Parts: sequence; structure tokens; C-alpha cells
Amino acid sequence: MTSSIFDLAEITMTAGASRRLTFAVYDTLGSAVSLSGATITWYLSHYGDATAVVTKTGTSGSATNQFVIDLVEADTTGFSGTFIQQYKMVDASGSTFRPSNGIIKMTQNTA
Repeated sequence: MTSSIFDLAEITMTAGASRRLTFAVYDTLGSAVSLSGATITWYLSHYGDATAVVTKTGTSGSATNQFVIDLVEADTTGFSGTFIQQYKMVDASGSTFRPSNGIIKMTQNTA
């Protein structure tokens, strides 16, 4: 999954599955944003509720404007329904950026 700082794509996944989410960050003009010295925090909450049920710290991706969130089985076990994802980036100068929300739809594992 690749997204801009203002638009997170919709994801469908099975609850309790491991999943790697990769984000590419761009400014409003479409230029890559360097994440050097930045801190990234990713949040997952139930749709309509601002309380995060999962919080993860982003790690460096393969490009200077990418970060990765690794979800492990325990992060989403037992989840079902529609969730909102959002990340917060604090850059090296202390400026904070929050993109628009994205949807993650989760279904129960039937196996």
C-alpha cells in the first residue's frame, strides 16, 4: 500500500493475520518528504471512535520517504468490522502532520 500524506487507501484484511503496511509520504505538491529524523506513530481505532486499539511506531522503508508498519497476529486477533487508520508524523523540526483517515475492513478468520 502506498499513500500520500493526505490520502490513505482502503485495506481489507483478515483479523489476526500478519500484515506489512508500507507508506510513501509526499507533500501537497507531490514531492517526496524526507523522513530523516522523523518519528512516525500509526493508530488503528474502531470506526466512529477516536480511541486507538492498536498503536505502532513506524520503521524506515526502502526509500527516504517511506515507512513501514508491521502488524503481527496479536495486534488484530478478535477484531471484526470497519476501522480507521491514521498516522502522525513529527519531522526533525518538530512540525506535526496528520493525513486524512483511511479505512481498514477486517473479517474474522474462519479457519
